[in-house]
Amino acid sequence: MTADAIARSWLYVPAHKPRMIEKSLTLSADAVIYDYEDAVPPAEKERAREVLAGALPPSPPPGSPRRYVRVNNPRHERLFADDLRAALALGVEGVVLPKMERADQVREASAALAEAERERGVEEGATRLCLLIESPLGVVNAYAICSADPRIVAVQFGGEDFSREMGLPLVRTGEAKELVHQRAATATACVAAGVQPVDVIWAGLGDVSGLEAEAAQARRLGYTGKAAIHPEQIAPINAAFSPTPEEIAYAREVIAALDEAIAEGTGVLNYHGAFLEEPVIARARRTLELAEGFGVG
Repeated sequence: MTADAIARSWLYVPAHKPRMIEKSLTLSADAVIYDYEDAVPPAEKERAREVLAGALPPSPPPGSPRRYVRVNNPRHERLFADDLRAALALGVEGVVLPKMERADQVREASAALAEAERERGVEEGATRLCLLIESPLGVVNAYAICSADPRIVAVQFGGEDFSREMGLPLVRTGEAKELVHQRAATATACVAAGVQPVDVIWAGLGDVSGLEAEAAQARRLGYTGKAAIHPEQIAPINAAFSPTPEEIAYAREVIAALDEAIAEGTGVLNYHGAFLEEPVIARARRTLELAEGFGVG
């Protein structure tokens, strides 16, 4: 997945809050998810569509985040159908599907999205999908879900709903240690399916060091982005999923050593006592590609 396809920070914004929507257009999040689902009280569901339509400009301002809408779960048939139509009328890049547990659910939702595209005169298949895996059954079926449809570009792990179903303690430990297995399994399924893995939200508003630690852990688990629930979380998340100056410097050294070895006709590359085989070199190239794409280093 190229750097321009990766969204490091995915900020949730309630769709019934016009001031938050307006502010979101100026933020440095890579993607914003305007939320029709959990962030909106039941009595506000229909009004949220009207508020978002009135607050969101028809065309994204230059340099503004990518725009997604989280719709209500397809099991709420009327809400889901109306949410899809409202989202497509906004010209958003994609739709976020919550609580996916089986591949057939994804395919059925994609078919409904295709029908909504035809109704709106949108090119079929143009609207992307981001999925949420939020339950034990979803984790068990993670690869089937992640590979269910060609529209899928990213899958997020939802720790709060998962913790509720598992009966986990109300207060999570730092770095969500009780969810490491499930987060790692979901990230692995995403990479195997060729879609971006996006990590859980960090609920501790104001605890920047905790967010930084969990984001660093998520990167070690294979995640390339993380969900956010407050604008102050964007910068730490973007930093966590961008190559560090030290990583960039080392990657450049590795490539320089490779070029020198090729020039000398050396078959085995020993760099400062470390054997640099092809996977290491490929990761060095990837580091430099991401650094350029994210404009760091």
